Amino acid sequence: MKSFCRFLVPLFLFVACQQPQQSENPADLVDSTYILYGSADHSAAHQAVVYISKDEGGGYMSACTGTLISSDVVLTAGHCIGNPSDMTVYFGDSTSSFYDMRQVSDTEAHPQYVGSDTDLRNDIAVIRLSSSAPSSITPIPPLPASVGMSTTDENTTNLQYVGFGQTETGSSGTKLTITRPPVKVCLGSNYCQFNLSGVGYVELQPKTMGIAMDSSLGGICSGDSGGPAFVTRGNTEYVAGVSSWVLQDNYGNCAYMGASTIVSEFSTFINDYLGTSAEICTNGTDDDGDGLVDCNDNDCVNNLACQEHACDVPYDVYCGDEITATTVGADSYYTDYSACSPGAPENGGEKAFRVNAPQGTQIIATLSPSSSTSNIDLFLSKNGCTPDHCVDYSIYPTGQVEQLFFNIDTTSTYLMVETYQNAGAFTLSINCDSDTPVENCTNGIDDDDDGRVDCADPDCYNHGACVSTDEENCTNGVDDDGDHLVDCLDADCMHTATCMNAVENCTNGIDDDGDLKADCDDRDCASLAACQITGEICNNGVDDDGDGKADCNDPDCITASNCRPLSEICNNGIDDDGDLLIDCLDADCHSFAGCPVPQGEICYNYEDDDGDGLADCADPDCISSVRCAMANIYAGDTGTGGKEPDCNCTSAGATSTTPLPLFMLLFLGFIAFFTRRTV
Repeated sequence: MKSFCRFLVPLFLFVACQQPQQSENPADLVDSTYILYGSADHSAAHQAVVYISKDEGGGYMSACTGTLISSDVVLTAGHCIGNPSDMTVYFGDSTSSFYDMRQVSDTEAHPQYVGSDTDLRNDIAVIRLSSSAPSSITPIPPLPASVGMSTTDENTTNLQYVGFGQTETGSSGTKLTITRPPVKVCLGSNYCQFNLSGVGYVELQPKTMGIAMDSSLGGICSGDSGGPAFVTRGNTEYVAGVSSWVLQDNYGNCAYMGASTIVSEFSTFINDYLGTSAEICTNGTDDDGDGLVDCNDNDCVNNLACQEHACDVPYDVYCGDEITATTVGADSYYTDYSACSPGAPENGGEKAFRVNAPQGTQIIATLSPSSSTSNIDLFLSKNGCTPDHCVDYSIYPTGQVEQLFFNIDTTSTYLMVETYQNAGAFTLSINCDSDTPVENCTNGIDDDDDGRVDCADPDCYNHGACVSTDEENCTNGVDDDGDHLVDCLDADCMHTATCMNAVENCTNGIDDDGDLKADCDDRDCASLAACQITGEICNNGVDDDGDGKADCNDPDCITASNCRPLSEICNNGIDDDGDLLIDCLDADCHSFAGCPVPQGEICYNYEDDDGDGLADCADPDCISSVRCAMANIYAGDTGTGGKEPDCNCTSAGATSTTPLPLFMLLFLGFIAFFTRRTV
């Protein structure tokens, strides 16, 4: 028998099927509870998520969750099924508002299903309803093997878990959802071990995937068994997982980790039960062999992908228009705007607007919600309407006005009004200023007279001519993208494992770790006899130069590999190094392939890129470059006469009143933080 944890705290395997509870009426299941730390899921697309009750005898009922995958078949967990005559399937968003129900005519668990208190394997089953589900509900297809879950989805692909199971407060049953990526995908026929932080090694059964759980991000619990973990491939939502079990702590709480059965590993079992290979409505294939493909197949008539969506019927708007509309009752097909936005999925109704204005027109689009309780967002797409063409967004909190500024630089420009929470009425205003000069990004002229030309102008940051298509190979010693920076010196490479963990080779004449110091000039080489560097050795725990500061506490060590501060990550929308400049606006990113080239001075290529007579770190454009700060501090070039930067020395009788730049204050503050963290 497999054990599920090498215990650091008492843990128990706990199937996610709700504990039995007494009820005199199967429809009166008000004691059921729901998913941990989730939010309500009222989306039309998820009406296919159903509540399953089972009569355990003696007036006791147990509950699970399932997903309608065809007009009369529900997918759930193997441990959720029983005698068909004892089971009922309910439709709706909560136990207090179910609007329909179906009896069950047949159930079938996977033939290799194994279920016990300590081991669940192949925990998947299908339920056939006594009659078709309500026609208003669109089934959600199971994830086919051709696009199945894999280890590349670990910690990267968000899954949306939905269920009626137990909450942290014990409230009554409501369909709730959380979104998390799997931390482990266990394929094949062998058990997989996962080192769960704070717990130890947990074993996952073959063909399952794990979800890490905590009080801030939530998880699954009793009553969520059989519930879906949805994944979106392309524009199609699939059932990727079936909730199976969670670990239980010694207080009886769902905790630490849960697991879902991987649906794509059981395609043959599911399709055999359906009696045919069901038509998948978005893959361009005649899956069921009836000669009809995708939306031309009658099987897909109710599939959401085959309905008319916002981008199929956009509204035309023009300069000066003020449009009043509502997202109440609007189509809610599009949810994922991660191509341009760091926000959560947009699960409500949407309206699409095609912007009609001459090339070069500057637009101000203003979205004003009519209600202070509506949370409606605004997205801009170019060269296509759908979210994968999104280039900008405005996602302020509930009730606030959204606004976007942009130029018409393509014949295809769209605004999408999206509901994040609480659909409602809104006004969309389109204000144009065609008289204001707009930067032409390819003519070598400062058209808008803002002191920046072509790709150096923020107006051009998303222009195709300004985004480099070549990226640096970080290990070949070649300048692959032609910016005169090789390997770890290039911003493309700064946050790769190769460069973050790089240590100086002290005898090859190369700056191996990208800190602008090679061989014996680098503090990494201070302990090498051939270098004879005096001063602080940065990794021996000793105050070598007697200045009261050891290792990373000593400014001498700013370029040491184990002491270097964080530089900007150029594509995550976060001010990583605390200099108030984000991504491409930070000098750390001037050579990043995803940023305009050039965007001001490239700070360490020995060239005056912007023609102002100042090159590299001597150019004020480079004040936010961490590497320039490192080079200047290391060289003593801090305005202190070559002394260490913390030396507050002045001429006799004089007082220095020159303040450090804001960036340098933040930077030196970071050094102090970094040191505390590593002591």
